Amino acid sequence: MLAYKTVSTIFLAWLCCVDALIVPSSVNYNRSSRSFSTSLHATASKTAHRRKNKGSKQTSPISVTTQEPWLADYSTSVRSQKKIQSVPSKLRGKNASPVQVAQAVLSTFLNIPSSECNAANVVCALTTSAKTLSRGKHVNNKLNTTSEDLQAALMQTIDILNLLVTDKRLTARQLCNAAWAIAKHVEYDASLFSRDKYILVKDSSKSYSTWDLSQQQMSGDGTDKHIDDVLNLIALRMVEHLEQTRDRRYRIKTGKRAQPGELSMLLWAYAAAKPRDCPPGWEQPRRIEQLSDTQNTNSDNDFDVVTFVEDGQKFPQESKYTANDSQHRSVTSRLFDAAAIAFCKGEGSAVIVSERDNTLLKNCTWNELSNIAWSFATRGAYASKESEAVMTFIAKEATRRIRLTQSGGLSNEREILPRDCVQIAWALGMMESDNVSVGDAFVHLVDAINEYWITRSDRPSQPLKGWKCADLVQMATALAHGRLDNQSVLSAVYEEALRRLRSRNGLSISEISILLWSQARMHLTKNFGAAFAEFPSAASQALLQRMGRSSMKMPPQEGANVAWSLTVLEQYDDDVINLLQKIFNTASSCEEGVIQLEHAHQLWQSYFLLSADCPEAVKYVPEEFTKYLEHKWNLEKSRCKKSSKKHQAISKTLDLMRVAHRNEYDEDVDVAIVLEENSAWTHTAASDFDIKNGRKVAVEFDGPHHFTVMASTGEQLSSIQRGVKINPRVLGHTVLKYRLLKLKGWTVVRIPYYEFDKIPQFASMEIQRYLQRALKTHDKIEFSGVDVSEYKAMPSSRTSRFD
Repeated sequence: MLAYKTVSTIFLAWLCCVDALIVPSSVNYNRSSRSFSTSLHATASKTAHRRKNKGSKQTSPISVTTQEPWLADYSTSVRSQKKIQSVPSKLRGKNASPVQVAQAVLSTFLNIPSSECNAANVVCALTTSAKTLSRGKHVNNKLNTTSEDLQAALMQTIDILNLLVTDKRLTARQLCNAAWAIAKHVEYDASLFSRDKYILVKDSSKSYSTWDLSQQQMSGDGTDKHIDDVLNLIALRMVEHLEQTRDRRYRIKTGKRAQPGELSMLLWAYAAAKPRDCPPGWEQPRRIEQLSDTQNTNSDNDFDVVTFVEDGQKFPQESKYTANDSQHRSVTSRLFDAAAIAFCKGEGSAVIVSERDNTLLKNCTWNELSNIAWSFATRGAYASKESEAVMTFIAKEATRRIRLTQSGGLSNEREILPRDCVQIAWALGMMESDNVSVGDAFVHLVDAINEYWITRSDRPSQPLKGWKCADLVQMATALAHGRLDNQSVLSAVYEEALRRLRSRNGLSISEISILLWSQARMHLTKNFGAAFAEFPSAASQALLQRMGRSSMKMPPQEGANVAWSLTVLEQYDDDVINLLQKIFNTASSCEEGVIQLEHAHQLWQSYFLLSADCPEAVKYVPEEFTKYLEHKWNLEKSRCKKSSKKHQAISKTLDLMRVAHRNEYDEDVDVAIVLEENSAWTHTAASDFDIKNGRKVAVEFDGPHHFTVMASTGEQLSSIQRGVKINPRVLGHTVLKYRLLKLKGWTVVRIPYYEFDKIPQFASMEIQRYLQRALKTHDKIEFSGVDVSEYKAMPSSRTSRFD
């Protein structure tokens, strides 16, 4: 008996020691500082200790010693899974908000002993709570967040997930689901994770100081850093998985591998949570500035030094590095490259040629194809040949499916949704805006969309009636960013948008502003049809009505875009003038106290031109605000600039011809020449740019991004191949620049790339001959005793011997 008591006493003492080791709380979440401390075994035991304090049955000594945390067997895990999944149904009908239900889901999980859970339960808790939130309303304002209790529970769950991912306890499917759930939480509550990249600018009149706001938020120990850490870790595990499931020839090995739907979901999560730093076509992130201390700035200050965050420093562009430059590439970018290789077997876009090749991408559904394309574009993941190839592959695969469905070759294929095709087209347009070409794939895809929905429609008078407003807007944006001048598609989109504006059906303020911007970007004036002639006025009227009904002001982004667009299109009626007055009134009052510098630049361009072309629209703008806008514009234009190679070639040729000039002059003039008032030939240009009453000549080399795409349809592609000459149209932002320069007294001489590039760069005499005609440099140029070039005016057809 004594022996038995001794053994029992020893056993109880041992058990108390074990309990003492595992009872301390693992997650210490301080709501004010959002700091965390975690330990795997401590995290596992917290909820068990909590239950013991509530009077739950004492866990048997055997279960404590033999069951490792987060390694529950299948049957135990299933029981825990049912508890987690039953929470939403139990709260149904009790007027619980999505936030309360999501919090209850996570709390239920955290209250289950860790010995009764495994990785599947952690992922289940995250995905169930995320699905609950996705049924609710998004919290876009960073000042309005979900409850602190939900954030605390989410952070505890993410910390557990982080430890399990570190220990490699999640399968590829679970990793994809976990990333998707975290991205859904971030999408719902913007305060959890900083997704927008901004530079905070401090203006000291002669220079800019800059701070990266998102980096500052990441440097703390709050939710931003914890979410960033776990997303980076999941990305690393998925890169390892994708690399392990293929051989050296990029063929998929046998065994468990991520499926197309899972990879599509994973890429969506990282694009949503970690989008690109810069908008399409921009060289740096958005810049914001406090207005309170700057509106009294004297616009006559000299601007000597301007300091910006340069590419490759704080905000390196993905395109600066090659696919093998892993030292500089983030783990998220490596994940997109690994996924691209998995989808295309590591081959280029030519893999689509063979119908026998069963690549992973060919097995994707339409929805998965569009999600993958959207993810690559939103992330801006075009840094490697693999990622470029996968986008070309998607475009060709989508075109193939549309053609086959149209011809009846895919009888089992479900009806194609406009959303899927339009989203792929939008992604390709973003690539073109970033100067990443997909060749003719974009042209052929838009052609296929045109034939499937427009030219062969059962409703020829209203072919896009079945499209949603978002589809119309995304299609217009795709063509505008991609510079694709497909008049059939553009006309159909704007005709349908015009009908919906008149019937007050659907289009939001943001969607109307995007359509106006797209029309202005493509410079679709009244000369291109009735829809384009009527849309600016109808859009202005609709915007005034929407703003009047809700007593709301137009957001800064939309206001700046609308003012810029209406100025480009030059169609001023009473509604347009009234709207412009309201936009400038809102911008000048600036109740938020900050302004995005890009918006200030748009507003200045609009104000300066409207002052001459339509003074009524800007007569109420405060002088103090106009001085501020002018100051910001002058400061922007005084920045250091780098000339392109073609620009340098023109400058060297002018030096050879002894034509005095300056490069990268004021107002972003490529080559500036100043002539005496009565001078007839540019070779007499003065080297002194302070000549009074001199004539200013701006020589502008316009590269491809100043024009629409040369061949915007498949028919035009064929014509060009047969030798037919098709000149592209100038885009709206270039037309606006010419108007600004002319209003400031410059004579603009355009050197379009499609003329200059035809001249061989080694043919110095031919380049001089071309500039002689374009700039009227000399009456006669003698290259030798035999070869003499007499001045002739440039023919109206602008043809040359190289056509």
